[in-house]
Amino acid sequence: MPTYIRNVPGAGHRTDMWQALLSLQLKLAFSIQGFPAIGDGTTSGTLRTTAATPYTVAGAVYSKASTDDLWDLSAEVDTAAATYRAYWLYLDSAGAASIVAGSDVPTEAQALASLPLPADDQSVAGVYVAGPSCDFDGVAGLEAQGTVYDGIPEGANIGVLDAKNYQALGAIQITPA
Repeated sequence: MPTYIRNVPGAGHRTDMWQALLSLQLKLAFSIQGFPAIGDGTTSGTLRTTAATPYTVAGAVYSKASTDDLWDLSAEVDTAAATYRAYWLYLDSAGAASIVAGSDVPTEAQALASLPLPADDQSVAGVYVAGPSCDFDGVAGLEAQGTVYDGIPEGANIGVLDAKNYQALGAIQITPA
């Protein structure tokens, strides 16, 4: 007599669940554990944390105090009128800040997806997506010219293939079985 197991996800759903689990594990091991409330620094072209926050690098926990002018993007090339560019906002185990840029693309969603894979010796404190015609060293402030995310936002490239998002971006084609 056969045994039936009910409510067990099909193969496609198991893949989705596995991707979600991997995403959560990566976020936990390489990102902030609180909300640093990233915002404009006092110097043009910089971003700061406005709250102390714990963060992890390869699973080890560190803490960063509220710091002004932490990430300096003032030397970045301004974005064109119809382009977006995303930046990882990193902290290392010593609390030093760094940035890594993605590609210039036509939408904010594509900018998040075009970020390079996160570094394995850094923590992702957040992401800054520069909007069209962003003047990085201008006095308007970066928040007014783009979007600031605390932590790793949905749609950012963290190394787990999400076929549905990639299909929507036109990166791959999916054909039904």
